[in-house]
Amino acid sequence: MKKWLSCLTVLALIIGLMVPSAAAVGYTDIPAGSSLSEEVRKAVDYGLMNGYNTIKFGYSDSMTRAQFTAVLVRMMGWETETPDTPTYDDVPVTHTWYSVLETAAANGVKDYTLSGGNKLFRPGDAITRAEMSKLLVQAVGLEAAAGSLNYNRMTPYSETLHHTPFTDLPEGNEGYISVAYTIGMTKGITDTTFGPNLTATRAQAAAMLVRIYEKMNVDTDFVHGFYAISSYSQLDLAENMDAVSAGWSRMTWDGETALLSTTSVNGNEYAIPSGYGEVTDTLAENGVPLNLCVYMDASGGVAELLASEAGRAQAVDQIIHELTVSYKTIRRNPYSGVTIDFEGIGSGNRENFVTFLSQLSAQLKDLPDRPLSLYVCVQPVPSDSSVYWNAYDYQSIGALADKVILMAHDYDPRVLENYQSGTYYEHCATVPLGGIYLDLRDVIEWVEPEKVVLAFSARNIAWQIDEDGNLVSRTPVSVSTETTAKRLAQRDTVKGWSQANQQSYAIYTTEDGSRYFLWYQDGRSVQQELQTAKLLGVTGISLWRLGTIPQSNGWNWNSLLT
Repeated sequence: MKKWLSCLTVLALIIGLMVPSAAAVGYTDIPAGSSLSEEVRKAVDYGLMNGYNTIKFGYSDSMTRAQFTAVLVRMMGWETETPDTPTYDDVPVTHTWYSVLETAAANGVKDYTLSGGNKLFRPGDAITRAEMSKLLVQAVGLEAAAGSLNYNRMTPYSETLHHTPFTDLPEGNEGYISVAYTIGMTKGITDTTFGPNLTATRAQAAAMLVRIYEKMNVDTDFVHGFYAISSYSQLDLAENMDAVSAGWSRMTWDGETALLSTTSVNGNEYAIPSGYGEVTDTLAENGVPLNLCVYMDASGGVAELLASEAGRAQAVDQIIHELTVSYKTIRRNPYSGVTIDFEGIGSGNRENFVTFLSQLSAQLKDLPDRPLSLYVCVQPVPSDSSVYWNAYDYQSIGALADKVILMAHDYDPRVLENYQSGTYYEHCATVPLGGIYLDLRDVIEWVEPEKVVLAFSARNIAWQIDEDGNLVSRTPVSVSTETTAKRLAQRDTVKGWSQANQQSYAIYTTEDGSRYFLWYQDGRSVQQELQTAKLLGVTGISLWRLGTIPQSNGWNWNSLLT
C-alpha cells in the first residue's frame, strides 16, 4: 500500500493540472466572495455538474429532481439504461430525462408519488432536502440501512441514538436523513432543525454532492492482512501491506490455567508453521510489521477467562512472553505487536474485556526494548439477540487500541430452523451492506475513524435448492475460493445482484445435477463495502485471510489492493 500511494499521488496531481476550473469557464452569476464558489468549482472540475452555458451556472436557481438525479448517475458512473417500458407515468420514453431516470431506477434510485393510480416522478419540481437525502442514500446503496433506522432504532431517535440532533424529521424519512447526515452529505439549517421540506439551490446541491464525491474517492491508506491456515500461496500479497497479523496462537482456559498454544497439538489449526522463517523474513525485508494474532472462542473458555482475575493476568503474561521470547530458527522475536481476536465474549464481560485489554496495553507500552502495538478485533452485532449485543465498550477499546478491526462478515444464519422450503435464503446475505453500515456507524461514534479498520472475508456460502428455487437443505455449505471461481466460470451459471443487500450471488449446477444458490463477493460488492467505509471516514481495510483472496481472471479483489 505504501508503494502504491506514492504513484497514485503523482497521478492525481497530473490529472488535477489537466482539469479546467469553474473560474476558467467564467460563470458570471457566482457572487463575489460566495462561500459556495469553491464547491461549485469542484463540482464542475469533477464532472458532476455543468452550467447552463459558458457564462451561467444557475447558482441561485432551484435544483430540480431530474437534475439532481442526473448528477447522481454521473457521480456513480452507471451505464445508461433505456428500457422499452417506463418506470414513471410522467416520464415517457420520449422525455428528455428518460434515460437518466431509468438508469437511476435500474440502480435502485426510485422515488415517486401516486396520483390516480399513476406513478409520478415530477422531474421538473424543485427537489427538497428530504428528497435529496433519500435519493443520495439509495444511490450509495444504503436504503436497507435507512429502512432499519426507520423501524428498529428510532425510539426516541435523536436522544437514544445520538445520530442526529434534529427534532423535525418527517415520519418514514428519518432513516434516509440520518444516513445522509452521518455520512456528511447534509447539515441542519439550525442546531436542531433539518428543514426537510425546504428546497436547495444548485450551488447548495453542488456543495452536498462534492462532500460525498470526495469521501468516496479518498485513497485507502491502510491495508492489513491475516496470515493463517494455508496462507503461503499468497505471501507475495503481504509484501505491499501496511501490517500483517499471524494467526499462530490459540488461548484456552480450563478454570485454573491459561495456555497460549502455538503448536498443532490437540488439533490446534492456529499454530506456527514449520517454514515460518520465510514468512517473517519476507515481511521484515519489505518493512511490513508482523503482529501475533491471539485467537480465543467460547469452546476455549473465553467468557470464563475474562471473568476471572487470575485468568486475565495469566493470559497477559502468556502473551507478553510470546512477544518477547527469541524464536530459535530466526534467532529473534518477529513481532511488532499483538492482535486480539476473542470471539463469543458475551455482554456480561463488557467491563472484564476492557480490564484485560488495559492490563495488556500497559505491559505492551512498558516493554524495555520497544513498545508494541495492540490491535483489537470486534465482531458485528446483527441484532439485539446476538451474543455481541452490548458486549463492547467501543470508547474504552478505542482508547487502548492502535487499531480496531471490525470483522464485518458472517452475518448469515448457520441454519434455517423454521424453513422447510421456500426462498428465504435470498435474504441470508453474508455481508448485507445495511448491517455493515450500522455496525461501522456504531463503532465510529466512539472510536476515531483513523483507528478503525474494516475487515473483508472471502467466505462463500451456498444453499441447495430445487428446480423451482425452493430450499432443499436448511444447512448451507461453505464453498472454497477455488471452487467458487470454477462455478462462476461455468457457462450455465446465472449471476445476479441483490439490490437490497448490495451483494453478488450466483446459481450454479454441480456435476451430479444439484443446484445451489451462492452468496459471494465480486469486485462490485467489495467496492460498495469499501465506499461505505470511506463515507464514514474509515480508510483502512483488513483481509481475512491470505490464501483465500480471489485472484482469478474472472473474479478477483484486485481493486481492494490498489
